[in-house]
Amino acid sequence: MIRGFLGRCPQCGRGRILSGYMHPASKCSACGEDFAPFQTADFASYSVMFIIGLIFTPVIFVMSMKGQTSFWPSTLVGLLATASALVLLPRAKGAGMALLWALNVRSNQ
Repeated sequence: MIRGFLGRCPQCGRGRILSGYMHPASKCSACGEDFAPFQTADFASYSVMFIIGLIFTPVIFVMSMKGQTSFWPSTLVGLLATASALVLLPRAKGAGMALLWALNVRSNQ
């Protein structure tokens, strides 16, 4: 999963597992491992939503309890949450694909 999180092939660690921001590569450019059977569907978005919720919900709750509801702190927290989600999404997709590869869970295509 660490190789997938880093965007690398789970088998060899050299080729890329994603060909775009979140588009899975059809196969590894280094070792030729086929990634087509490993479909993660919405795993990345659900896991990132869970992580972002765990981190930023308490921050927003504390800010609202202290009465800090002005524009700039709220905007900063929103931008940090959005940036964190954008950074984590492709990494979660790669980790999910690597997990399916490690467990040999193939989709029925």
